[in-house]
Amino acid sequence: MCIIGRVLHSVVLFDGISCFTSSRPSRICSTTKNMLKSAMIVVFLAQVSLGQIINLQPYAIEPGSLTVSGISAGAAMATQFHVAFSADVNGVGIFAGIPYGCAKGSLAVALNCMSSPFLTSVPTLIDRTDGFAQDGTIDPTSNMSGDRVYVFHGTRDSTVNNRNGEQVVEFYQNYLSTSDIATEFTIAAEHCQPTDNFGGECNRQNTDNYINDCDYRGAFLALNHLYGGSLLPDTTAVPESNLFQFDQAEFFGGRPESYSMDSVGYIYIPTECKDPTRYCKLHVVLHGCLQSSQEIGDVFVKNAGYLEVAESNAIILLFPQVVRTPVSNPNACFDWWGYAGNDYDLKTGVQMDAIYQMCKRLGL
Repeated sequence: MCIIGRVLHSVVLFDGISCFTSSRPSRICSTTKNMLKSAMIVVFLAQVSLGQIINLQPYAIEPGSLTVSGISAGAAMATQFHVAFSADVNGVGIFAGIPYGCAKGSLAVALNCMSSPFLTSVPTLIDRTDGFAQDGTIDPTSNMSGDRVYVFHGTRDSTVNNRNGEQVVEFYQNYLSTSDIATEFTIAAEHCQPTDNFGGECNRQNTDNYINDCDYRGAFLALNHLYGGSLLPDTTAVPESNLFQFDQAEFFGGRPESYSMDSVGYIYIPTECKDPTRYCKLHVVLHGCLQSSQEIGDVFVKNAGYLEVAESNAIILLFPQVVRTPVSNPNACFDWWGYAGNDYDLKTGVQMDAIYQMCKRLGL
């Protein structure tokens, strides 16, 4: 987020086999369908060479397993995605983010959210959210009950005031139990994605990629909370052949640049998940400003700490990618203040809907 001047990581503002013979599928039919589907996708992935762009394919996504997380602008987008699609999204991880709807469609207000959270009225944001739910432009807020929320905010964050972390908690406490919210507000971290093995010094701003080595496994701890505390330790063995670029343009009518989105995104398919009869979880990871592949290549995708967790726990990871656009989005941030449309934080928002359609394509 950063905005004016060195504009935004402050904006830095801050991805048919039919076999039913009756109303219930037969066991043989279901088995045949799964075997054929498995064979098709295994052959498909085997034919893809490194660097080749694939189309998203359906997998056996574990019911109730869709979660989302993000850093900075990606965190703002993550909470938007969670709140708007709460009927399907079951948890959110927020690193250095802001509460849902804080910008209210204004870049000036967005800057105030980041730097001067004392100007933010969380009860007003809650009223706004409830109004959207009543209008049907987001899912009913009752869906958030029982969801899990993880919030990280460093004490040395000079881009997004760390009081925002407390306001994120205040917002979510209106919709779910405090026991379902995990927080980390004590680490002397700058504005960053915290890891335990990659990045700059924890308490210094790392403008190379906004990933800092804080001796803290942020990705694992967030996902472990979102999935009930049952994840296996993250492995160090991550096969690079499991990471693919996918065609993102098709989800934007072939014109992704019109909405500040890249033509390709990344997807990580764990080894176990290449057998599509094996149920896998699905998690969406949203980068911050100046962290897209256009800015830093695959550094965020490979080093933010998510791949290791995914490989150990059969979690498919979707990494949608933004690109910079002159004037409206010069730092390649996800839309959390309305540059792509007034409905940016609703289900109909162009970036929001596209990411949801990516999840549907994967088998949500």
